[in-house]
Amino acid sequence: MIEIFFKDIKSQKLQKLDEVKNGAWVNIEKATIKDLNFVKKITGLSDNDLEDVLDIHELPRIERKKEALIIFVRDAQFFNGDKDISTTPLTIIITRKNIITVSISKLEAIELLINKGFDFSTTQKSKFTINVLLNISKNFTKSVKNINNSIEYQKDKLEKITNLDILKLIENEEILSDYISVLDPMKIVFEAIETGKYVPIYSYDEDLIEDMIISIRQSVTICSTNLKSIKSLRESYQIIFTNNLNRTIKLLTSITVFLTIPTMIGSFFGMNVTIPFQENSFLFLYILILSFVISGSFFIFFINKKF
Repeated sequence: MIEIFFKDIKSQKLQKLDEVKNGAWVNIEKATIKDLNFVKKITGLSDNDLEDVLDIHELPRIERKKEALIIFVRDAQFFNGDKDISTTPLTIIITRKNIITVSISKLEAIELLINKGFDFSTTQKSKFTINVLLNISKNFTKSVKNINNSIEYQKDKLEKITNLDILKLIENEEILSDYISVLDPMKIVFEAIETGKYVPIYSYDEDLIEDMIISIRQSVTICSTNLKSIKSLRESYQIIFTNNLNRTIKLLTSITVFLTIPTMIGSFFGMNVTIPFQENSFLFLYILILSFVISGSFFIFFINKKF
């Protein structure tokens, strides 16, 4: 889906256009090959220049192609394809005339700009780019904090662990690992933009850039901390499971001993041979009492040994 927006510095709201004009923002969501042909038409880029735009596994980087600047980043979001992944790509293309954003799904960072608007012009390409990247870094921070809260909740219910908790822990670990693999190269992209070599940086944008860099660095730090917490939780789960297994084995061993004693005694007196006291009418009662006494003795022994 292709949408074309324009806003000058005096306008309060985004204008939606039918055709591309200088200074317009072209936003393409759920991009297809046909949409890339449209991008090639308005930018002059080739197939080779745009071959990675639709790659769902493309890593963040920044590069120049002809007179255009192409920034590959990823946003914290689940993508429903053949396999769920925890981030989805966004490509920002900056030319002399326009700024273009291309994604293979709807992104919160872009929807925020469209729905809430912004106080700058679409012709201010540097400011626009920085605000998109800032929204992305905030999304990562929010997502990482949610995972952190989930981990803290699991710590509080450590003794009541369930299979669903284990699956959630594994899922969070996979997401955090994916985040780190994305955030590290994205931090390099952000720092490259901060130098001003790729897009012009103005004094009034410095605070935004600083917030953007701080946010992405915090996300990396929190991800690493949470991964350590998950590792510690896994070890705790293993200890708890082992301890519970030992208790179960002890219980079953005790029950086996208690049941074995009367079984053995009953087996001795059930032999088809002459046995002592077989003519005694109280023999069955004596056997029961003997079985209970011996079993009780073992029970007291196990209690004293804290078995």
